[in-house]
Amino acid sequence: MEFAADIHGLNAARQPDGEANVDLMLGEYRKLDPGPIEELVFFDHPSGRTRITATMRWKAEHPESASTEELARPLFSTP
Repeated sequence: MEFAADIHGLNAARQPDGEANVDLMLGEYRKLDPGPIEELVFFDHPSGRTRITATMRWKAEHPESASTEELARPLFSTP
């Protein structure tokens, strides 16, 4: 249900970078990448890594959610 709630929030707010940043901040007190058994036993929500991966997948599937600054940013920096 938590995964479905995350997707609902992304569909409503359309701010995938904000969601990913919040997930990273949660990593300050919660392990971002637990092992599968550790996640099953100790976590009642998806891990940070799982949430960030889902958020970036959502972002790739919804390119219209990108901000103008993001669209103007070059994909690769040149030396």
